[in-house]
Amino acid sequence: MVTALLTVLGFLGGFLAGMLLSLGGYIIATSVFGMFDRDGGGAMGAIFIIGPFLGLILGTLVAIFVFRRRMRRAIPAP
Repeated sequence: MVTALLTVLGFLGGFLAGMLLSLGGYIIATSVFGMFDRDGGGAMGAIFIIGPFLGLILGTLVAIFVFRRRMRRAIPAP
């Protein structure tokens, strides 16, 4: 039960990190590198398209990592 809860929390944390990574990348691209976004299409793409996709990928990877790490500790060595 604890493993399942930690796996779900790992997925949610990874999803949030992916969303923030996408948003941070957009902010860096516009402020540091001087990308010009007059109509806000880049921001909407970063928040509504790239963010959830990156969040799903990163969340899945974190959930797999947490699950494998918990299962390694739960199975005793022969």
